[in-house]
Amino acid sequence: MHRHITRLKTLACGTLLGAVALLSAPAHASLATFDSSPLTAYNHGEKFQDGGLTFSTNMSAALLALGYTDGAAGVMLDSANPNSCGAINDCPSGGIGNFYGGTNDGSINVQRLGSTYSLRSLRFSYFTPLGGADDGFYGQLVLKATTADGTVVTRSADFANQDNDGHFQFSTWVLDNDFAALKLSDLNISACLFDGNGGCFNTADWAPFAAQFAIDDLDVELPLPGSAPLLLLGLAGLAALRRRAN
Repeated sequence: MHRHITRLKTLACGTLLGAVALLSAPAHASLATFDSSPLTAYNHGEKFQDGGLTFSTNMSAALLALGYTDGAAGVMLDSANPNSCGAINDCPSGGIGNFYGGTNDGSINVQRLGSTYSLRSLRFSYFTPLGGADDGFYGQLVLKATTADGTVVTRSADFANQDNDGHFQFSTWVLDNDFAALKLSDLNISACLFDGNGGCFNTADWAPFAAQFAIDDLDVELPLPGSAPLLLLGLAGLAALRRRAN
C-alpha cells in the first residue's frame, strides 16, 4: 500500500510540474508586416488580417459623432513604389514593403479574435496629407489599449521629423515593459496634432483631417493555442489521482 501511494504521489507531482510548465510556456511571437495585404483603400468598418491579428478601420471619430457612417479610413501602400502615394499623400521614408496609412483623422483597431495578445514594438511615422510640409514635429501616435479585464491604458510617442529629402520618416517604438506585459483584448491606434500650447488633438480646427499616421511591423506575442485546455486537463488528472489516493 505504501508503495502504491508513493507512486501516486510521484504521478501527482509530475502532473503539477506539467501544469506549471504550461503556465510558464512562452508565447508565440508574430510580426504583422502587411506585406501580404492587397494595396487598396479602406472605408469605415472594413477588416483585414495579418500576423494573427484582425485590423478594423475607422473613419474620423468627429464625423462618426455627427452621424456619418461611410467614409475613407485608411489605405495600404507599398514603400518600394515611388508612385504609391501620388499627389494626395507623401510616403514616409525608411519603409520596407507595405505599410498601413491611417487617413483623415481616422484610427484602426487591432484585436486577436477569441484571445488576447501583447504588443512589444512597432514602426510608425507621420503620414502627411501633402508633400512639401515644413520640417518639424507635428504630433504623436496614440495607443489606447484595453486589457482582458477591461482596464484602459494609453501611450503616445512623437512622430519623427523629416529626412534630408523632405520626407517624414519611420521610426521604431519599443514599448515600455509595463505596456508590453499587458494582455490586450483591443488596441486603438490614432494620431494627434500639436496645438503649440502643449496640447495634442485628433480633430484639429487649424488642420482638419490632417491627423494621419503610418504603421508597420507590429511585433506581438500571441498565447500558445490550446494551453488553457491542456492546463485544465492536467489539473483534472491531478484531482482524479488525489481521489484515488484517498
